[in-house]
Amino acid sequence: MKKAYSFILVSVLLIAVVAAGCIGGGGETTSPTPTTVTTTKIETQTTVKTETKVQTETKVQEKVFIRFAGWSAGETEMKNYQRIIGEFEQKYPNIGVKYEVIPQMFHENILASFGAGVAPDVFYVDSSWAPIFIDKGALYPISDLADKSFIDQFYPFLLKPFMKDGKLYGLPKDWSMLALFYNKKLFEQAGLTRPPQTWEELEEYAKIIADKTGKPGLAIYLGGFNRYVPVAVSNGAPKPWFEKPEDASWFDNPVVKETLTWYINLYKKGKIEREQQGKTPYVVQPSDVGAGWLGDAFGQQQVAMVISGNWMIPFLADQFPDFKYGEDWDIAPVPAGKKGRVTMAYTVILGINAKTQHPQEAWKFVEFVLGPYGQKELVVKAGHTLPSIKGFENDPDMWPQHKKTLSFKYDQMIVFLWGPKSGVLEGKFSDAMASAMRGEITVDEAIEVMKQIVQEELSS
Repeated sequence: MKKAYSFILVSVLLIAVVAAGCIGGGGETTSPTPTTVTTTKIETQTTVKTETKVQTETKVQEKVFIRFAGWSAGETEMKNYQRIIGEFEQKYPNIGVKYEVIPQMFHENILASFGAGVAPDVFYVDSSWAPIFIDKGALYPISDLADKSFIDQFYPFLLKPFMKDGKLYGLPKDWSMLALFYNKKLFEQAGLTRPPQTWEELEEYAKIIADKTGKPGLAIYLGGFNRYVPVAVSNGAPKPWFEKPEDASWFDNPVVKETLTWYINLYKKGKIEREQQGKTPYVVQPSDVGAGWLGDAFGQQQVAMVISGNWMIPFLADQFPDFKYGEDWDIAPVPAGKKGRVTMAYTVILGINAKTQHPQEAWKFVEFVLGPYGQKELVVKAGHTLPSIKGFENDPDMWPQHKKTLSFKYDQMIVFLWGPKSGVLEGKFSDAMASAMRGEITVDEAIEVMKQIVQEELSS
């Protein structure tokens, strides 16, 4: 009975709920919308198989070492070369450079090293020795390694000593010219107000300085044929050129005899005879005043004048900083002769060994040192002589001393080259001149010796 009552009560409640849903209270009739629900089940099975094979191969590039040999123009030049070599090795870490300095008999030693099979990969070659090195096949033709555009940067007159049969065998690292260096304070003490203008005045000034200051007026080298040549040519002698035995007749030229006599007597009279008279010598060689070379004698202020090249300028700045350019010393053109004013030009290449095992690495080094960056750093900024490539003439970093030498006007500038055996002849000529300067032989005997040297060297 109790279960029947419960069923009735639930039924009533259900009816009431349905009635309320159908009638509502708001007056709007809402019909139920049939709804279809579709369920789609997508099963995706994707299999991605990625296989990446990475192979790493480490190849160690072998470092190549090349040897670079030069002589030294002093500690300053050596330090600057060591610095530029360090910069090169940083840029090209696969190339190492061993710097070797050969202080004496440089070219003879380099040629001997070829015979022993131990010649360096890169080395200096002076213009006077270039024909000998080229004829012996010691130099790699640089025109086979360098682009024409690179070669065209260089002054053409500096390339001539290194050319043969249409090939170029080296590029000059820099160049210099002779000029007169004079001590302004010693000039002032001697009552001299300007540098000497002629060769005769040079000797006269040297005497005056010696007499009034007690210091020699001029230092020269014993021998030094190349220092004498401007005297001869500026007085009317032809430029010396010795290619065959008959060219020994150059020494028979009256102007050559006259000027050679004057040059040799500079030391005989200025040193030997003056000391015999108990007077201060007015001409000395560097060792006479305890110096190693002209730059040292001038920097120590032991002499008032020397004739030297631009290579002396950085040496003075580095070794004698209290001896100041402009205040204490100055530069003037080489004195003039009766026929004009003549100076000598000197240049040196970085030659590449024709038998080097590393021509490309050697060329990279030469290209770095001789290119615009190397010349800017090593030559222009460091004050090493004059740059051999064009475009630095008015560079703000060029030292004023070098700019001044470039401003001098000369009737002739002779490049140091006397023919195919210049280097050998230069050394033997200088030995004969030195003997005459010391009074061991007469000037005429020295001339005969030099003629014989030409005939013997060029007969074979």
